[in-house]
Amino acid sequence: MPKPMFQEEKTLKFTSLFLFGSVLFFLFDIVSDLYERLIARNAPSFLDLVHLTFEVASAAALILAIRVLLRQLRLLQERNIAQTGSLRLLRGEMDHFVRNKFTHWGLSPAERDIAMYMLKGLSISEIATARATAEGTIKAQSSSIFRKTGVNSRTELMSLFMDEFLDVAPESNL
Repeated sequence: MPKPMFQEEKTLKFTSLFLFGSVLFFLFDIVSDLYERLIARNAPSFLDLVHLTFEVASAAALILAIRVLLRQLRLLQERNIAQTGSLRLLRGEMDHFVRNKFTHWGLSPAERDIAMYMLKGLSISEIATARATAEGTIKAQSSSIFRKTGVNSRTELMSLFMDEFLDVAPESNL
């Protein structure tokens, strides 16, 4: 199961911070070794040079890893912004589509509210509480909504909207 976007960003930030600390450690160690061997005039042995080479390579690899992680973090943030914008656009389009359908069916303002609550999955009693009306009133308006839309149940009402968005033919069993 993929992690939510903010967790990926948080993980990348902590990893980058850890790698940055590691780079500082290696750089300090490299400077210390260079001072000890070159400036203090202690002749470096072959193993000292190999050790120094590995430290320099490790520091360079860590710097490269930080660059890659920061680029990945930037890409994740850009993707997050794009997906947020797409979601906002889809919500707006869905709202516009639903309201147009309600207008096409000639639903009254009260019926529109009730139909919207039904699409959100609220029960008759929850709708009655939300609208501060009796359950009998909600049931009567629900029947009117079903009659105007040509369906017999909440499930069929919901399927009218789902059919518009699921333009996929069912897979046949071979």
